[in-house]
This record gives sequence, C-alpha cells and structure tokens, in this order.
Amino acid sequence: MKKIVTLVAGLFLSSAALASPINVADWTQEDSPNRARTATWNVGSGNNAIQNTNSYGTLVSNFDEMGDFTFSGTMTATLDSFNDNDIMGVVFGWQDSDNHYRLGWEGGGFNDEGTGASGMWLVEEVAGVDTVLFQVEVLWNDLIDYTFFVGREGNEISFNLGGESGTFTNTSFMNGAIGFYTESQTANFTGLASVPVPPSEVSAPTSLAILGLGLLGLASVRRKS
Repeated sequence: MKKIVTLVAGLFLSSAALASPINVADWTQEDSPNRARTATWNVGSGNNAIQNTNSYGTLVSNFDEMGDFTFSGTMTATLDSFNDNDIMGVVFGWQDSDNHYRLGWEGGGFNDEGTGASGMWLVEEVAGVDTVLFQVEVLWNDLIDYTFFVGREGNEISFNLGGESGTFTNTSFMNGAIGFYTESQTANFTGLASVPVPPSEVSAPTSLAILGLGLLGLASVRRKS
C-alpha cells in the first residue's frame, strides 16, 4: 500500500509540473469589480501576454476551473504614458462582477472599491456583498515583475504574491472562471499557466504520455509485489 501511495503522489507532482501555458485569445472582457469596463486588452506574443492602458476591466477565461486548481503567472505595473499607481489584480471563482474572489494590489493610488481596503487584499464578493479575507499595507513598484499564484485545494483557497501569502477555508465558489483585472492602471499579465490544464489546451501526446507513465508505474508496483 505504501508503494501505491508513493506512486500516486509522484504522479500528482508530475502533473503539477506540467502546468500548461494558457491561450487567452478567446477570453471574455467583462466589468472590473467596481462595475466599469473601459479596458482594451491586447493579446501579446504567443497569446499569453495582455496589456491594458490605464483603464478599467476584467478579462476572464473561456473555461471554468472545477475543484482543485492553480493559476499562476506574472503581473507587472507599467508606466506607459501614465505615471500611475492604481490597481492590478487576479480574479478566480469568477461568476460575474458581483460573485468572485479578487486578489488586488495598488501602488499608493485607489483603494479597493467595494471594501476600501488598501495595499494588497484578497476579497470574497457574494451577491454584491464584499468580505475582506486578507489585507496588508504593501505597495507594488513600477516595472517590477511579480509572480503570483492563486488556487484551491479541497475547501481551502490560497494565494502568493509579492512575498505575501495566505490560505483560507472558504467554499463560496467551488468552480468558476479565472482571469485578471485593472482599475485605472496599465499592467501586463504574462507567463499565464494553469493546473489542471483546460481540456482545450491539452495536446493528445501530453495526455497519452501522462497515462503511459501511470501505467508503467502501476506495472512496476505489481512486479515488485
């Protein structure tokens, strides 16, 4: 039994390492959490880089993450033609602008519209009612690439951004779209990847390779038994 448990854990870690880049070409533009939509999202190199010009909006995936998942990438606040310091962030469990989780970060400008939170925050919004799950007075700096991840494991959601992290028991949204948002800010979102990989992003050879590794591992366990 111990060998089988070890094998399953190994397969899980292997699949996590195969986080696949996400193609954002078909993602949907929606209102930002403060109900504004003025953004113009531009798909960059490899359909995996998005730039927004000092405006409001959310870009959300054309698939839902169901159950356990991670969403990772890099966010960078850019000056462009504006010397600005407002909000960039990530959303997950997204149903609409009234129902979602948002991980937001400001550089000394606007606070979170729904809660008044400043610095960095993680907010749960259910039917338009906001609850702050995390808040710390830390500001982003211009032109710094900040890696992030958000995710769920069982009944817990978690995040890591700019050296800050947290884990919270929360089951409000067990599935939903993932994405990112800006509020009066120019920002790039690059290197976007997801585990599990959405079905449309998985190539047949990759799927077969994972299956083959699993079958080989099980065969090895049987021989040793």
